[in-house]
Amino acid sequence: MTDEILIEDTAEGRPPRSWDFFLTIFFIFMVLLLTGIFVVLGFGFGVATLGCGDSGGQCNQTVVGAGSLLVILGTPLVALAGIVVSVVWIARRRLSFWVPLAAAVLVIAIFVLGSFLVDLAVPAS
Repeated sequence: MTDEILIEDTAEGRPPRSWDFFLTIFFIFMVLLLTGIFVVLGFGFGVATLGCGDSGGQCNQTVVGAGSLLVILGTPLVALAGIVVSVVWIARRRLSFWVPLAAAVLVIAIFVLGSFLVDLAVPAS
């Protein structure tokens, strides 16, 4: 009797949750899509510095570079970490749908922070 209880407590003994698997896969694709969009937009942050020539060089290029780098490198790193943790948790049959969802929220937050830094560094025309 105790052997059956111990087997059910292990990862192999738990029944697979198909709804969790499919929801996790959906959220992983959502994170990948968001990351791709934000990286492309991060490369476009260089266009924001075009107004610097008209303002007499008032732009802070260091902050623009930091904001762009945060978006271009930070979002893929967070997405990769979220995907790896999700796959590990799926393999261990743990409830994993919230991991890529949290990664998506972090990716959005990193993009907003990087966008704010670029807007802060370029003066309004």
